[in-house]
Amino acid sequence: MIRYLTLLVLLFASLHATAQEALLPVRIMATPKATAQRFMGTDAFGWEYVVADNEFRKVKDGKVYKYRNVALGDITRADLQNPLQIVLFYKKFNTVVLLDNQLNETGVVNFNETAPPLMADAVGLASQNRLWVYDVTTQQTGLFDLKKSSYRTLTPPSNSGITWYQNDYNYFYWTDASGAFYTLNLFGSVTAAGVLPGFNNAQLIAANTLLLQQGNTLVQYNLATRKATPVSIVEKSFTAFYYKEGILSIFTNSEIIQYKLSLPRE
Repeated sequence: MIRYLTLLVLLFASLHATAQEALLPVRIMATPKATAQRFMGTDAFGWEYVVADNEFRKVKDGKVYKYRNVALGDITRADLQNPLQIVLFYKKFNTVVLLDNQLNETGVVNFNETAPPLMADAVGLASQNRLWVYDVTTQQTGLFDLKKSSYRTLTPPSNSGITWYQNDYNYFYWTDASGAFYTLNLFGSVTAAGVLPGFNNAQLIAANTLLLQQGNTLVQYNLATRKATPVSIVEKSFTAFYYKEGILSIFTNSEIIQYKLSLPRE
């Protein structure tokens, strides 16, 4: 109780000090972590997705679903935009696993065995049962059709690589080695949106808005105005963050903290 009163005092002090420049999220919940975990995200139904002991877990109110595939090594990334079709990317083994909402395996794609073979460096779920795939061999991004097991390139080759990426059903977003930010649509149209400031991790949360983790600082960055606005959080140190539908989840070494985050208008 004393700990949370102290945190509340710190929160109000932080909000007061940064009221002229920072967003004003409100702390709403803290959930202790049982084991060392890597936070992957949340969904609209309140489920939290984590990786612990290289096991993918879906957790809520004491209920846990689990998926483990030891043969494929470490889980590189989880695409959670469709809780009914979760995409796990195992980069070391160049493989994707598809899971349903109870983490039952519904499909496996080994890109070493596709025609043509691909060396995937970025993978995410696209519309119409397809995957966005960045192929290191050709240095191109395209769409892999899960039903037809076919691949169609969308971009010309680029030797700048991908340092960060995000996707939704209709768009693939990425930054290259210089920090330049790009958007790709399903028809192969690429749009450049400037160069981002340095960051450890990022999430696009609106058309022109990103959250950037810069060390132990979180900022909102507007692509159109190039303005960075600090996000006021109590945590002095955190390992990951995730934003969905107004809820900002902060992942520390000991707990998951959630804030209600109201975004300013674009």
